[in-house]
Amino acid sequence: MKNKPVLVIVAVSVLIVFVSIAFAFKSASGRKSAEAEAARLREQIGRMQAYLPDEDVVAAFIDRGETNEIAVLKVLLAEKNEELAMLSTSNEPEPEEEERPERESWEDRMARMKEEDPEGYAEMVERRQQRQQEMRYTLAERTATFMDLDTSLMNEEELANHEKLVEIMANVWTLTDEFQDPEAAPDREVMRELYREMSEARPLLQQERVIMFKQLGAELGYQGEDANLFADHVEDIISATTLRSPRGGGRRGGRR
Repeated sequence: MKNKPVLVIVAVSVLIVFVSIAFAFKSASGRKSAEAEAARLREQIGRMQAYLPDEDVVAAFIDRGETNEIAVLKVLLAEKNEELAMLSTSNEPEPEEEERPERESWEDRMARMKEEDPEGYAEMVERRQQRQQEMRYTLAERTATFMDLDTSLMNEEELANHEKLVEIMANVWTLTDEFQDPEAAPDREVMRELYREMSEARPLLQQERVIMFKQLGAELGYQGEDANLFADHVEDIISATTLRSPRGGGRRGGRR
């Protein structure tokens, strides 16, 4: 077990319903829908950032001081902005007598963008690749934190929680491998599976945080019930100093 106190863990909660990233849309109604979705994502990002404390106490902080949830929102917003940019170039009115027999596929649209705007296409691919690498790096770093915990100090319930969480995080890592190719079309089935895994991980993450606080208390010299009280006290401090949305409720974790 590492000697330095660990006060942060991953609160990986992909809470956003993955609406269709409709690269196939060319009509005015498709652009209107994309603009509305982009506006909704911007509003949600702003609302979530307003509730974050200045101190680095929330479990899912990454290097830029954002939570994983906000990072995911920004990924979705970036994808939506890319869609809008593409729609804006394809919304030129066409002669009424000219009608395309069928809507372009995602692959055809990407191929056309690559041919007509190679510089813009290359920039889009580079941005996607960078985001995907950052997400996988953060996931690997946080999972390693869990695996470094001293399981010999856990009771039966805590050990079961820990092992289930590590199993889910391994599954999530495997799923994110599907997003390694920045030029590949979005796999909505993988996205749905990823969402299910993260939903299952959420309560396990909350309990794992309490376990880590107890182990920190033991490192500081607290034993038995005193270590439990120390963990509860740290949870109370975080709850009291973290602003949440009205729907957020109270403490997110607790001693079992």
